Amino acid sequence: MRITFALIFVLMFFLSCKDNPGTGPAEIYYGEDICERCKMIISEEAYSAQYILPGGKSRKFDDLGCMLHYTSEGEGGQSERGDIITYYVKDYTSGEWIDGASAYYVRSESIKTPMGHGIIAASNEKSARELAERERGKFLGGFNEAALAVHEEAKK
Repeated sequence: MRITFALIFVLMFFLSCKDNPGTGPAEIYYGEDICERCKMIISEEAYSAQYILPGGKSRKFDDLGCMLHYTSEGEGGQSERGDIITYYVKDYTSGEWIDGASAYYVRSESIKTPMGHGIIAASNEKSARELAERERGKFLGGFNEAALAVHEEAKK
């Protein structure tokens, strides 16, 4: 009887953890997961991005530009903007996930991202400005400035 009770308790514990999302970015299965915006397979880790919604649900993207477009005016994710808990982007230099809302962004035609947006992120302004110079690109600024730049580019 005690063993049955213990097994039931352990099973209930593991099931309850499933609904309790951890902190940090969701796992992206490169070569399998699909970009929320363009519906292409996410294959290049360096340019992937995501945001997290309540309950741990994530929206994954193959290109930073896709995420910026998706959360901009007129796109599918616009209605979710107020619910987004955290944005995650890859730091171009280290390859680590960083907070997308506090990152700095660069656009360069010499950087070939999956959907051709040419946008990369850096964890601090100094690194972003150095990347912009090295890649012969343009320093876009923070998240809001990068989103505005992508949105304005789409109007052209």
